[in-house]
Amino acid sequence: MPLEVGKRALQSALRQTRRRLHLVFFGGEPLLRWADLLALTDEARTRGESCGVQILPTLTTNGTLLTDDRCAELAQRRFLLAVSCDGLEMAHDALRRDRAGMGSFARTWQGINTALKAHLRPRIALVVHPSNIAYLPESIEFFVAAGLRDFVVNLDWSAPWDARGMKERLTHAYENVAALYVQAYRDANPFWISMIDSRIADRIRGVDTQDRCDLGRRNLVVAPSGNLYPCDRLIGEDDGLMSIGHIDSGVDARRLEAFMKQASFIPTACLSCAIRERCRHRCACANLAMSGHAGTPTSLLCFYEQLCLRTADDAAEMLFSERNEGFLGQHYGDKVPF
Repeated sequence: MPLEVGKRALQSALRQTRRRLHLVFFGGEPLLRWADLLALTDEARTRGESCGVQILPTLTTNGTLLTDDRCAELAQRRFLLAVSCDGLEMAHDALRRDRAGMGSFARTWQGINTALKAHLRPRIALVVHPSNIAYLPESIEFFVAAGLRDFVVNLDWSAPWDARGMKERLTHAYENVAALYVQAYRDANPFWISMIDSRIADRIRGVDTQDRCDLGRRNLVVAPSGNLYPCDRLIGEDDGLMSIGHIDSGVDARRLEAFMKQASFIPTACLSCAIRERCRHRCACANLAMSGHAGTPTSLLCFYEQLCLRTADDAAEMLFSERNEGFLGQHYGDKVPF
């Protein structure tokens, strides 16, 4: 993104923010524009201080360009760091190869270790695909042994999960990850993983998952062209088809309203679903990608949500029944029931 576009986007965001602004850099690879990234972050902090807005910078990177100096700069600026790494070398390199066809795991892993030395404690973002699903439990074990404790698991929705045996393999992998999660708490060495912890938190705190999809209400994504999108999943090739405005003209309220109206649609089949109140697949972008309609989930989305809820509930019920102190403290704090 050109620095000038970033500055205009920042100015627009600060005009609409009262207390806290999450400044998220992703790509592509943001570290290719390192000087611009630092300049925009510093300007955001300066402007934020002048108007009473807290700036919370986040960087998502493939890790290959992380160096000691860069990690020190990120730590000094209190960045939250996320590194895309799909697991062990054979899992990661199944999908992430460079232009020469070479795997990128070794460089990514070096970057992760560089971040750990700088006490950045990166979050690991894993993309789950049929080609690497078998390695997921072993990959989590590998990361935890290296001192990593924070994982976001994202399913590749475009992959052929409906192929024979794929859902069974996915179920087996997730159940094994849940077993690792339980054992980690028993060993007083727990980790956080999105597919389990987020759903446990929703159940305990009664979060309204029907309101979980922001779709331009609480966040906006700025493309290098200056086009505005309601979600990063909709940028694609930045052809403007899913755009809801431009940083120079602002949000097109009619386009945003049309998106939100479609996303608020609830299919008849969902009305009688037993997990409707806990279902996270009100994600308009996932629905658009899979079914072509922002409010309509596919059978795969339904299967996946049921799988995640079941494995999360089984893990939570086991740890709760054991009165595991670490688990109760993490999810209930000082409000543990009976």
